Amino acid sequence: MITHGSRRTTPIARTVALAAALTMGLTGFGLTSEAVAEPLTTSPSTTTPAPESGDAGAGAPADENAGTVDARGPGQTPGAVFANRDLPRARMVAGAASGNDYTYWSTGADGKAHLSSALVMVPRGQAPAGGWPIVAWAHGSRGIADKCAPSERPTKEDTTELSTWLSRGYAVVSTDYAGVGTPGTPQYYDLEATARNIVDAVSAARDVSDKLSTSWAVVGEGQGAAAAITLAKLGPQLQRNALDFKGAAATSIPAEFGALLANVGPSTATMPSGIAADALYTLSAIRNARPNLDVDALLTDTGKRWMAKAANECITSFRKDVDGLKIGSLFAKPVSSNTELTDLLMKATELPSRGFAAPVMMTQSLQDTSVVVPLTLKYLNEARADRKATPRTYLVLDAAQSKKLSDDDIRGFIAKVLK
Repeated sequence: MITHGSRRTTPIARTVALAAALTMGLTGFGLTSEAVAEPLTTSPSTTTPAPESGDAGAGAPADENAGTVDARGPGQTPGAVFANRDLPRARMVAGAASGNDYTYWSTGADGKAHLSSALVMVPRGQAPAGGWPIVAWAHGSRGIADKCAPSERPTKEDTTELSTWLSRGYAVVSTDYAGVGTPGTPQYYDLEATARNIVDAVSAARDVSDKLSTSWAVVGEGQGAAAAITLAKLGPQLQRNALDFKGAAATSIPAEFGALLANVGPSTATMPSGIAADALYTLSAIRNARPNLDVDALLTDTGKRWMAKAANECITSFRKDVDGLKIGSLFAKPVSSNTELTDLLMKATELPSRGFAAPVMMTQSLQDTSVVVPLTLKYLNEARADRKATPRTYLVLDAAQSKKLSDDDIRGFIAKVLK
């Protein structure tokens, strides 16, 4: 068991014909105008807002460690373990026999080595010959502050997913994504970088535990769904350490997210809170990681305060705060006026719709408020042409029923690819 070092060292898509509809305030997707809202945090954008009550630690709106890493350790090879410790029973989810909390090296959107943190847990019982098959849980947006790292502060959805897959006889791996809880600025706006984080987390987990199979699959939602779909195309060429990638399952798919953000500007009205939170997290992360793009030049003073808030607040509270926010009040200029930023958004968040190298299950509910459903349905229709893709939409009005149908389909898919 590797125990070197310490656990922490410091605190989408082409522009399409729908762009015209997006530019017109996004009203075609039920987004309505509301009064201007100020963030609860009123500190200047260059300072760190006070931590939320009950939160551990604080994130910084401008990460002083951007572009830096802790150079200690056995090397910076992607997938190499930097530090590892056993998980105490209190931090393990139901159904786990044992677990580890570890940091590992991965490659960021900038092509440099970055540390990331993750968890691995194995189920109770006797491991099958060759070890437990692995399900990598690719979580959605949880926040970009260090205190939002799911390995130490999981949401109920995270613990439920991990426990569910353990109960089905799989080991589970869940990464925080580089820069969340580790040195550097989060780069989760880049799908390929996030996909690399997941692959490297699985590779490192097999060095941490000797009970894991080489066979693995990924299950993702939201931000993690986009990464899972990316892995269905790139996973076989990215994987290391004799890994055998079997497939990807994705739900709540943020299709055309880059086009959505590129069309945000002073005339934009409100958005569903999940979409608004993801938009502000993405722009705040780019603002911190790529200061040369001068995101501040697009923002009003109100916008700068909201970017600072996005850099500090985790998803549960932030989603509540952005509910009803008039997004246009944050912008002095449209995002599309910054062509370099727009190009980055399109390239970094574009979902592949063909050329998959591994099977991929894609599910989508009509009640999902974390994505623009018409854009996702359009994407699924395009992906349907690839024989390795299995898109499923649930045309029912009950959200709980949609979730159950999705869970059943994904469960069957994972059982088939990891048999």
